Amino acid sequence: MSYVNATVSPATRARSIAGVVGIHALLGAGVVIGLTITNIIVEEDEELISIFVDDEVELPPPPPVETPEPTPVESVITAPEPPIRVPLDNAPPARPTELDLPDSVVRVATPPIIEVPGPVAPPATPLFDPVGPLPTNGPAGWITNADYPRRALMRDMEGTAGYRLVVGSNGRVNDCQITRSTGHSVLDRGTCRQLESRARFEPAKNNRGDVVVGTYTGQVTWQIPD
Repeated sequence: MSYVNATVSPATRARSIAGVVGIHALLGAGVVIGLTITNIIVEEDEELISIFVDDEVELPPPPPVETPEPTPVESVITAPEPPIRVPLDNAPPARPTELDLPDSVVRVATPPIIEVPGPVAPPATPLFDPVGPLPTNGPAGWITNADYPRRALMRDMEGTAGYRLVVGSNGRVNDCQITRSTGHSVLDRGTCRQLESRARFEPAKNNRGDVVVGTYTGQVTWQIPD
């Protein structure tokens, strides 16, 4: 339904007519595309033509959209590659140890290293033959019957005393030791006392001719004179 203002000018009326023609053209286009438009109200104004649509336009429902079914994905599990194994024929032979050797194998022990000493220099040829102390005043005159201890005479003590003298490099007796006792201490002490005071020697000499300390051994027989 449309309403027309009778007081409008011819120019305005011409514009309104042109607008109505345009509206009818739009309605025809709406029929073509399936649209149903009802109750169109046209208000004419001096400058504008307003179109109001009373009822809501019912649009045809959209066509159903077919959702494609998802394609099942096959899970592929890749097995790990097997390790590379070297054939035993190409592998280097293992070095056998002593425990791996069969009983038929003879075990050879490593011989010890023997160090051969070098040539030994021969000992130097001695320039002199070493000699011991030589008595210069005895030994016959070292002890006489006059040296017999008085107590030994009174008790008839007799015996043979063995001795060992240590002679210094000056030819004198440094020490006297009884190696064989007479059985009487008085005779043993008298033997060493007389020898230390009376015995004189030519000192001992080594293989170089040097004067050294030496030893001299002997014995004295104590016997009561008739």
